Amino acid sequence: MENEQIFAIVGYVLAILIPILGIILGLVLLFTKGDESEYLRKHSKYIIIVGVVMIVLSIILVMLFGISLLGIGMAMS
Repeated sequence: MENEQIFAIVGYVLAILIPILGIILGLVLLFTKGDESEYLRKHSKYIIIVGVVMIVLSIILVMLFGISLLGIGMAMS
């Protein structure tokens, strides 16, 4: 159980900090360890969801920041 918790914690941290790696780890856990452990199956799905949400939020923030930079650039010229 202790190793499963470590895998889950690392997965969540990666999903937040480096979403692509978090999604990959979530998929690996789901397809390799998911048959053995209900705990890892459940958390691997959540890790994938958190990774996807983080990517979407990143894209939205980059778009908003880009639009705000265009507005500032136009106001200054």
